[in-house]
Amino acid sequence: MDTMKIFTYVGAVTCFTFLVKVARHIHCYLRPSSLHRSCPPGKDSWALVTGASDGIGLGFAQELCSRGFNVFLHGRNRQKLLRVQEQLKMQWPTSKTKIIVFDATKPTEEMAEIVREVGNVNLTVLINNVGGATGVIATEYLKLEDTTHQQVQDLVSVNAVFLAQLTRELLPILQKNAPSVILNMTSAASNGIPWLCVYGGTKGFVRSFSTALSAEMRAGGHDVEVIGVIVGSVKSPGNDVDEGFFIPSSRIMARSALDRVGCGRSQLWAYWPHRLQGFVFEWMPERLLQLVLIRQVSTLIATRDEKKKRT
Repeated sequence: MDTMKIFTYVGAVTCFTFLVKVARHIHCYLRPSSLHRSCPPGKDSWALVTGASDGIGLGFAQELCSRGFNVFLHGRNRQKLLRVQEQLKMQWPTSKTKIIVFDATKPTEEMAEIVREVGNVNLTVLINNVGGATGVIATEYLKLEDTTHQQVQDLVSVNAVFLAQLTRELLPILQKNAPSVILNMTSAASNGIPWLCVYGGTKGFVRSFSTALSAEMRAGGHDVEVIGVIVGSVKSPGNDVDEGFFIPSSRIMARSALDRVGCGRSQLWAYWPHRLQGFVFEWMPERLLQLVLIRQVSTLIATRDEKKKRT
Protein backbone atom coordinates (compact mmCIF):
# COMPACT_ATOMS: atom_id res chain seq x y z
CA MET A 1 0.00 0.00 0.00
CA ASP A 2 1.49 3.31 -1.00
CA THR A 3 1.77 6.32 1.27
CA MET A 4 -0.98 8.24 -0.53
CA LYS A 5 -3.54 5.52 0.15
CA ILE A 6 -2.57 5.39 3.82
CA PHE A 7 -3.16 9.13 4.19
CA THR A 8 -6.46 8.79 2.31
CA TYR A 9 -7.70 6.07 4.70
CA VAL A 10 -6.53 7.98 7.77
CA GLY A 11 -8.29 11.11 6.50
CA ALA A 12 -11.50 9.18 5.80
CA VAL A 13 -11.51 7.62 9.30
CA THR A 14 -10.82 11.01 10.88
CA CYS A 15 -13.65 12.67 8.95
CA PHE A 16 -16.04 9.83 9.80
CA THR A 17 -15.17 10.03 13.51
CA PHE A 18 -15.67 13.82 13.48
CA LEU A 19 -19.06 13.51 11.74
CA VAL A 20 -20.21 10.85 14.22
CA LYS A 21 -19.29 13.14 17.13
CA VAL A 22 -21.12 16.07 15.54
CA ALA A 23 -24.20 13.89 14.92
CA ARG A 24 -24.17 12.73 18.56
CA HIS A 25 -23.97 16.33 19.77
CA ILE A 26 -26.84 17.44 17.53
CA HIS A 27 -28.99 14.46 18.53
CA CYS A 28 -28.45 15.29 22.20
CA TYR A 29 -30.07 18.72 21.71
CA LEU A 30 -32.86 17.60 19.37
CA ARG A 31 -34.15 14.46 21.10
CA PRO A 32 -37.12 14.85 23.51
CA SER A 33 -36.50 14.74 27.24
CA SER A 34 -37.35 11.56 29.14
CA LEU A 35 -37.94 13.42 32.42
CA HIS A 36 -41.61 12.38 32.23
CA ARG A 37 -40.56 8.85 33.24
CA SER A 38 -39.91 10.22 36.72
CA CYS A 39 -43.35 11.87 36.92
CA PRO A 40 -45.95 9.36 35.64
CA PRO A 41 -49.57 10.54 35.35
CA GLY A 42 -51.70 10.07 38.44
CA LYS A 43 -48.73 9.74 40.80
CA ASP A 44 -47.44 12.42 43.17
CA SER A 45 -43.79 12.86 42.18
CA TRP A 46 -41.39 15.12 44.05
CA ALA A 47 -38.15 16.87 43.20
CA LEU A 48 -35.67 18.46 45.59
CA VAL A 49 -33.86 21.58 44.40
CA THR A 50 -30.93 22.91 46.43
CA GLY A 51 -30.26 26.63 46.34
CA ALA A 52 -33.84 27.31 45.22
CA SER A 53 -34.11 30.84 46.63
CA ASP A 54 -33.16 32.52 43.34
CA GLY A 55 -31.10 32.15 40.18
CA ILE A 56 -30.88 28.79 38.43
CA GLY A 57 -32.36 27.02 41.46
CA LEU A 58 -35.51 29.12 41.22
CA GLY A 59 -35.56 28.43 37.48
CA PHE A 60 -35.50 24.69 38.21
CA ALA A 61 -38.33 25.01 40.73
CA GLN A 62 -40.46 26.88 38.18
CA GLU A 63 -39.74 24.42 35.38
CA LEU A 64 -40.40 21.37 37.56
CA CYS A 65 -43.73 22.78 38.77
CA SER A 66 -44.71 23.49 35.15
CA ARG A 67 -43.97 19.82 34.34
CA GLY A 68 -46.19 18.42 37.09
CA PHE A 69 -43.70 17.88 39.92
CA ASN A 70 -44.08 18.82 43.55
CA VAL A 71 -40.92 20.52 44.82
CA PHE A 72 -38.83 20.67 47.97
CA LEU A 73 -37.23 24.11 48.08
CA HIS A 74 -33.87 24.15 49.84
CA GLY A 75 -32.03 27.26 50.98
CA ARG A 76 -30.60 28.89 54.08
CA ASN A 77 -32.90 31.93 54.18
CA ARG A 78 -36.43 31.02 55.28
CA GLN A 79 -37.95 34.36 54.27
CA LYS A 80 -36.64 34.08 50.71
CA LEU A 81 -37.92 30.52 50.46
CA LEU A 82 -41.36 31.55 51.71
CA ARG A 83 -41.54 34.23 49.01
CA VAL A 84 -40.57 31.68 46.35
CA GLN A 85 -43.11 29.22 47.73
CA GLU A 86 -45.88 31.83 47.51
CA GLN A 87 -44.87 32.75 43.97
CA LEU A 88 -44.95 29.11 42.84
CA LYS A 89 -48.29 28.54 44.53
CA MET A 90 -49.82 31.44 42.60
CA GLN A 91 -48.45 30.23 39.25
CA TRP A 92 -49.01 26.48 39.71
CA PRO A 93 -51.69 25.99 42.39
CA THR A 94 -51.84 22.22 41.83
CA SER A 95 -48.14 21.72 42.63
CA LYS A 96 -47.18 21.22 46.26
CA THR A 97 -44.05 22.79 47.73
CA LYS A 98 -42.20 22.30 51.01
CA ILE A 99 -39.32 24.29 52.48
CA ILE A 100 -36.04 22.85 53.75
CA VAL A 101 -33.76 25.33 55.55
CA PHE A 102 -30.14 24.19 55.81
CA ASP A 103 -26.81 26.01 55.54
CA ALA A 104 -24.80 24.27 52.78
CA THR A 105 -21.54 25.67 54.15
CA LYS A 106 -21.99 23.38 57.19
CA PRO A 107 -22.62 19.84 55.88
CA THR A 108 -22.64 17.74 59.07
CA GLU A 109 -24.24 14.53 60.23
CA GLU A 110 -27.34 16.61 60.92
CA MET A 111 -28.02 16.33 57.18
CA ALA A 112 -30.09 13.30 58.11
CA GLU A 113 -32.67 15.94 59.03
CA ILE A 114 -33.16 16.56 55.31
CA VAL A 115 -34.00 12.88 54.81
CA ARG A 116 -36.55 13.09 57.61
CA GLU A 117 -38.04 16.20 55.96
CA VAL A 118 -38.42 14.25 52.70
CA GLY A 119 -40.12 11.39 54.53
CA ASN A 120 -41.95 8.78 52.48
CA VAL A 121 -42.94 10.89 49.49
CA ASN A 122 -42.14 9.73 45.97
CA LEU A 123 -38.88 11.66 45.50
CA THR A 124 -37.59 10.96 41.98
CA VAL A 125 -35.48 14.03 41.10
CA LEU A 126 -32.55 15.63 42.89
CA ILE A 127 -31.16 18.91 41.55
CA ASN A 128 -27.80 19.65 43.20
CA ASN A 129 -27.72 23.31 42.27
CA VAL A 130 -26.51 25.18 45.36
CA GLY A 131 -23.01 26.57 44.97
CA GLY A 132 -20.99 29.49 43.71
CA ALA A 133 -19.06 32.09 45.64
CA THR A 134 -21.83 34.58 46.50
CA GLY A 135 -22.24 34.81 50.24
CA VAL A 136 -18.98 32.93 50.82
CA ILE A 137 -16.43 35.51 49.65
CA ALA A 138 -16.95 39.22 49.11
CA THR A 139 -16.04 39.09 45.43
CA GLU A 140 -16.33 36.32 42.84
CA TYR A 141 -12.79 36.66 41.46
CA LEU A 142 -10.06 36.45 44.08
CA LYS A 143 -6.40 35.45 44.08
CA LEU A 144 -5.79 32.25 46.01
CA GLU A 145 -3.35 33.94 48.40
CA ASP A 146 -5.99 36.57 49.21
CA THR A 147 -8.55 34.00 50.42
CA THR A 148 -8.75 33.07 54.09
CA HIS A 149 -8.69 29.57 55.55
CA GLN A 150 -12.41 29.78 56.33
CA GLN A 151 -13.30 31.02 52.85
CA VAL A 152 -11.55 28.04 51.28
CA GLN A 153 -13.33 25.69 53.68
CA ASP A 154 -16.73 27.25 52.92
CA LEU A 155 -16.19 27.22 49.15
CA VAL A 156 -15.32 23.52 49.23
CA SER A 157 -18.22 22.73 51.56
CA VAL A 158 -20.96 24.55 49.64
CA ASN A 159 -19.80 23.46 46.18
CA ALA A 160 -18.61 19.90 46.76
CA VAL A 161 -19.03 18.42 50.24
CA PHE A 162 -22.70 19.32 50.66
CA LEU A 163 -23.52 17.88 47.21
CA ALA A 164 -21.73 14.59 47.93
CA GLN A 165 -23.21 14.18 51.41
CA LEU A 166 -26.77 15.07 50.35
CA THR A 167 -26.60 12.68 47.39
CA ARG A 168 -25.30 9.94 49.69
CA GLU A 169 -28.21 10.50 52.07
CA LEU A 170 -30.92 10.58 49.39
CA LEU A 171 -29.58 7.93 46.99
CA PRO A 172 -31.39 4.97 48.65
CA ILE A 173 -34.69 6.86 48.29
CA LEU A 174 -34.03 7.71 44.64
CA GLN A 175 -33.08 4.08 43.92
CA LYS A 176 -36.27 2.83 45.56
CA ASN A 177 -38.44 5.31 43.59
CA ALA A 178 -36.70 4.78 40.22
CA PRO A 179 -36.73 5.80 37.44
CA SER A 180 -35.00 8.79 39.03
CA VAL A 181 -32.73 11.62 37.96
CA ILE A 182 -29.81 13.44 39.62
CA LEU A 183 -28.59 16.65 37.99
CA ASN A 184 -25.35 18.04 39.43
CA MET A 185 -24.64 21.60 38.38
CA THR A 186 -20.99 22.12 37.51
CA SER A 187 -19.27 24.94 35.65
CA ALA A 188 -17.01 26.02 32.83
CA ALA A 189 -14.69 27.14 35.64
CA SER A 190 -13.74 23.47 36.06
CA ASN A 191 -11.56 23.94 32.96
CA GLY A 192 -9.20 26.20 34.93
CA ILE A 193 -10.19 29.87 35.05
CA PRO A 194 -7.78 32.25 36.86
CA TRP A 195 -8.89 33.85 40.13
CA LEU A 196 -11.41 31.02 40.55
CA CYS A 197 -8.97 28.33 41.69
CA VAL A 198 -10.91 26.87 44.61
CA TYR A 199 -14.34 27.25 43.02
CA GLY A 200 -13.12 25.74 39.73
CA GLY A 201 -11.49 22.89 41.61
CA THR A 202 -14.75 22.00 43.36
CA LYS A 203 -16.59 22.00 40.02
CA GLY A 204 -13.94 19.66 38.62
CA PHE A 205 -14.79 17.37 41.54
CA VAL A 206 -18.50 17.56 40.66
CA ARG A 207 -17.80 16.53 37.06
CA SER A 208 -15.72 13.53 38.12
CA PHE A 209 -18.21 12.64 40.88
CA SER A 210 -21.09 12.67 38.38
CA THR A 211 -19.31 10.43 35.88
CA ALA A 212 -18.28 7.95 38.58
CA LEU A 213 -21.74 7.85 40.18
CA SER A 214 -23.36 7.35 36.78
CA ALA A 215 -21.14 4.30 36.22
CA GLU A 216 -21.89 3.08 39.74
CA MET A 217 -25.66 3.24 39.13
CA ARG A 218 -25.26 1.31 35.89
CA ALA A 219 -23.06 -1.30 37.55
CA GLY A 220 -25.67 -1.81 40.28
CA GLY A 221 -28.55 -2.05 37.80
CA HIS A 222 -30.23 1.06 39.23
CA ASP A 223 -32.46 3.16 36.96
CA VAL A 224 -31.02 6.42 38.31
CA GLU A 225 -29.66 8.78 35.66
CA VAL A 226 -26.80 11.03 36.81
CA ILE A 227 -25.72 14.03 34.74
CA GLY A 228 -23.10 16.65 35.50
CA VAL A 229 -24.51 19.78 33.87
CA ILE A 230 -21.74 22.13 32.71
CA VAL A 231 -22.85 25.76 32.90
CA GLY A 232 -21.35 28.83 31.26
CA SER A 233 -22.36 32.41 32.01
CA VAL A 234 -26.02 32.76 33.08
CA LYS A 235 -27.91 35.90 34.08
CA SER A 236 -28.78 35.64 37.75
CA PRO A 237 -28.71 37.76 40.92
CA GLY A 238 -25.15 36.58 41.49
CA ASN A 239 -24.07 37.27 37.90
CA ASP A 240 -25.29 40.72 36.88
CA VAL A 241 -24.83 40.55 33.10
CA ASP A 242 -27.08 41.20 30.13
CA GLU A 243 -28.89 38.27 28.53
CA GLY A 244 -27.74 37.29 25.07
CA PHE A 245 -27.10 34.39 22.73
CA PHE A 246 -24.40 32.95 25.01
CA ILE A 247 -25.97 34.19 28.26
CA PRO A 248 -29.42 32.70 28.97
CA SER A 249 -31.75 33.56 31.80
CA SER A 250 -31.72 31.27 34.84
CA ARG A 251 -35.00 29.65 33.85
CA ILE A 252 -33.87 28.97 30.27
CA MET A 253 -30.72 27.37 31.70
CA ALA A 254 -32.82 25.17 33.99
CA ARG A 255 -35.15 24.26 31.13
CA SER A 256 -32.20 23.30 28.94
CA ALA A 257 -30.84 21.01 31.66
CA LEU A 258 -34.17 19.22 32.18
CA ASP A 259 -34.56 18.84 28.40
CA ARG A 260 -31.29 16.88 28.28
CA VAL A 261 -32.53 14.13 30.62
CA GLY A 262 -32.26 10.78 28.88
CA CYS A 263 -29.46 11.85 26.55
CA GLY A 264 -27.21 9.03 27.74
CA ARG A 265 -24.32 11.26 28.83
CA SER A 266 -22.89 11.54 32.33
CA GLN A 267 -21.85 15.16 31.74
CA LEU A 268 -22.65 17.75 29.11
CA TRP A 269 -23.19 21.42 28.30
CA ALA A 270 -26.98 21.57 28.61
CA TYR A 271 -27.45 24.94 26.87
CA TRP A 272 -26.27 24.43 23.30
CA PRO A 273 -24.61 27.87 22.79
CA HIS A 274 -22.51 27.03 25.87
CA ARG A 275 -21.51 23.86 24.04
CA LEU A 276 -20.08 26.04 21.25
CA GLN A 277 -18.00 27.88 23.84
CA GLY A 278 -16.95 24.54 25.28
CA PHE A 279 -15.19 23.62 22.05
CA VAL A 280 -12.75 26.45 22.76
CA PHE A 281 -11.66 24.75 25.99
CA GLU A 282 -11.18 21.46 24.19
CA TRP A 283 -9.43 22.56 21.00
CA MET A 284 -7.36 25.63 21.87
CA PRO A 285 -3.73 25.05 22.96
CA GLU A 286 -3.43 25.38 26.74
CA ARG A 287 -0.99 28.31 26.76
CA LEU A 288 -3.12 30.28 24.31
CA LEU A 289 -6.28 29.41 26.24
CA GLN A 290 -4.72 30.71 29.44
CA LEU A 291 -3.87 34.02 27.79
CA VAL A 292 -7.44 34.35 26.47
CA LEU A 293 -8.95 33.55 29.88
CA ILE A 294 -6.63 35.97 31.68
CA ARG A 295 -7.70 38.75 29.32
CA GLN A 296 -11.43 37.91 29.57
CA VAL A 297 -11.49 37.64 33.35
CA SER A 298 -9.44 40.83 33.69
CA THR A 299 -12.07 42.61 31.57
CA LEU A 300 -14.88 41.18 33.73
CA ILE A 301 -13.15 42.35 36.89
CA ALA A 302 -12.66 45.84 35.44
CA THR A 303 -16.34 45.98 34.39
CA ARG A 304 -17.46 44.84 37.83
CA ASP A 305 -15.31 47.42 39.57
CA GLU A 306 -16.63 50.15 37.26
CA LYS A 307 -20.22 49.20 38.12
CA LYS A 308 -19.39 49.37 41.82
CA LYS A 309 -17.99 52.87 41.39
CA ARG A 310 -21.17 54.03 39.60
CA THR A 311 -23.44 52.62 42.28
